[in-house]
Amino acid sequence: MRLALAIASFVVLIVHGLVFYQQFFHKWENYQTAYFDQARALSKTDAEKAALTARSPRIEQSLVTKFGDNRVDRCITCHLAMDDPRFKDHAQPLRTHPYTAGMGDVLVNGKWERRHKFADFGCTVCHDGQGRGLQEHYSHGEDEYWPDPLAGYIVQANWRKDFSTKLKGKDYMQSNCAQCHTEENFAGTALVDRGRKLFFANNCYGCHRIEGLSEGTLGPDLSEVGKKFKIDYLWESIVEPRANLATSFMPQFHLNETDVKALVIFLKSRRGVNFSETSLQRYRASLNAKRPPEGAAEPVVLQGAALISSGEKLVTDHACTACHKLGSRDGGIAPDLSFEGLMKNESWILDHFKNPPSKIPDSIMPTFRFPAADFQAMSTYLASLKTPPPMPTPADTFKELCQRCHGEKGDGHGPIAIYLDPYPRDLTKAGFINSKPVERLQSSIKNGVAGTSMPSWGQVLNDTQIQGVLQYVFTTYTKEPRKEITARKVPEKNPVTTSAESMARGEDTFVRRCSGCHGRKADGKGPNSLDILPRPRNLRNTAFVDSVSDRRLFESILYGVQGSAMPSWIDYGLSQNEVGDLVNFIRGINARSAARK
Repeated sequence: MRLALAIASFVVLIVHGLVFYQQFFHKWENYQTAYFDQARALSKTDAEKAALTARSPRIEQSLVTKFGDNRVDRCITCHLAMDDPRFKDHAQPLRTHPYTAGMGDVLVNGKWERRHKFADFGCTVCHDGQGRGLQEHYSHGEDEYWPDPLAGYIVQANWRKDFSTKLKGKDYMQSNCAQCHTEENFAGTALVDRGRKLFFANNCYGCHRIEGLSEGTLGPDLSEVGKKFKIDYLWESIVEPRANLATSFMPQFHLNETDVKALVIFLKSRRGVNFSETSLQRYRASLNAKRPPEGAAEPVVLQGAALISSGEKLVTDHACTACHKLGSRDGGIAPDLSFEGLMKNESWILDHFKNPPSKIPDSIMPTFRFPAADFQAMSTYLASLKTPPPMPTPADTFKELCQRCHGEKGDGHGPIAIYLDPYPRDLTKAGFINSKPVERLQSSIKNGVAGTSMPSWGQVLNDTQIQGVLQYVFTTYTKEPRKEITARKVPEKNPVTTSAESMARGEDTFVRRCSGCHGRKADGKGPNSLDILPRPRNLRNTAFVDSVSDRRLFESILYGVQGSAMPSWIDYGLSQNEVGDLVNFIRGINARSAARK
């Protein structure tokens, strides 16, 4: 017992000794003592040696109050030799901070003079880190709760290991240089400039807003993204958009590592403030940006071939192929526009450009704020594209027209399927395909499905080709032989008269029976919808609802939709009158369009 007590006492004594040592004998004191000793040895005068002998270790700090946010930087406590050119070849932390003309330093009479003096700028404005820290773990920002670790040098322990090696290097400091040096083509911010160009080349500006640069509204505002998030999060969000949000519809652009790095550095530079500007300057700049230049000439109205040529250039300049396919260019995210003029008329294209949800309510295409002349030119150009690809066989037809959405295996998992809502139909599900009349399937191919990304192929394919590709689907993907379709006893027209009372009853039934999948707002976003594929139908999609007959709605509700999660509600006691109320409710929540007037 005494031995155990003695051992425990000894351990406690050792622990207290270590704590005492760490509290009263700091590493920075050792660094400063080493600097004084080495500097004395390099001194050329007795006065300099005497001054160094008189110095003792102490906390050194810079109080930065004239530039940017007020800060206290104690980095010089360890890096005492950073302004002493005699220590340029020493090991850290006793190494001279490099002088470079690229940072504005100038050589005067054989001696370098700094453009960015530490007394004025401090250290963390360029390097990040925790300026008040006196231990490396804290001062360098290794603590995972510190938002700004030493830029390009520190990888926090909780960052993803597969990214951590990519997040080192002094290039990342360019994001801090850009807090002042906002001009394009500045030598010290080459990657910021490249990232800015990638932001526009990949059409990020269409979804995201950055103050002074873009006005997107679909995605998060990135004006202060560099202040809110660390570089590991930014890297992950670019290469794996759904890593942090399973429902994100941000495309995966498959950029190379160099481009990802440039985008990360550019985004990290977005901190909502420019230290070289005042708020008044920013306000005046915003006013001037909205004011047309004095003496500006009236825009020239283009027509014919000139208008088409202008539209072609604008489609390129506005980076439409960052998402869409057009000829040999393919963003791999959105539908093929190579022969758009055969599928949509110019009026439809123009309206879709101006407001995509007006034509496809669940489209993720941004609403761009281009000038009206740009919209018109691009619409005219796309409407002029009327040359389909060669399709000698039904297999070629499926590959050229259908595979992009429905997938190589016909299972609905095409390369762009994840970006479409509603999701492309799974053609391997015999329950759905074989429960629909051939005439309806042919009509869907020929005329498209209103309110969805399924276009009308009637001007691209003739009736024989439509029959051929449909038969190809039956034999290649559905495989199960078709059987005679059972006739359903449903009314052609809704027998329940439309009234406020009927719609109220229908809403009550909807909330109790349907909202779990279709959502309380009937937009297809119910709590169960994430686990269902294809997703529940958006019943606020007016174009689709108006294209569907009362008979089809009755049949879908009473007998379900085979090959989907939509059950047969007649098995749960739902009467035809209740279905009639539901149909009145569904039609009532959709604006009355020309199709129903």
